[in-house]
Amino acid sequence: MNYKDIMHSVQNQIKANESPEIELKEYKQDFLEMNIGSLNAIMRHAQEILQSLDNPMVKENLTESWLQGKIAITEDYMRTIHDFIMYVSEAADNTSAVKRPGLWENIRKKKERMGKNYKPAKPGDKGRPDPEQWKKLQKENKKDQKD
Repeated sequence: MNYKDIMHSVQNQIKANESPEIELKEYKQDFLEMNIGSLNAIMRHAQEILQSLDNPMVKENLTESWLQGKIAITEDYMRTIHDFIMYVSEAADNTSAVKRPGLWENIRKKKERMGKNYKPAKPGDKGRPDPEQWKKLQKENKKDQKD
């Protein structure tokens, strides 16, 4: 056996003895590193374009109509990525969160419970979602109705 085979065998034995928690942690660390690398590449490319606006060729290339669509899609994706990373709680990514009833289910139950006395919460009332949350919830409701 050569050195590489021995090292490979040792690594396989170590991995075989690792717990699922350790494997998940390593898996998540790999994704973290890849995603950080990709975000840095996106940032570098965007900065390079913006810093080259004095170049007439760069300005001319930015006037291509097909490019506007690509940039708009990229902007939308980046905003979605940003909002998920910055605002989605850990509980929303947890499978147990799926088991809990959502807003619409809670409203339906409240209507059943209160009967004719039911009045929806008004803007500013405790427990009422803000306008941004409402938009998100309405999109989710439409998606759920399609499925």
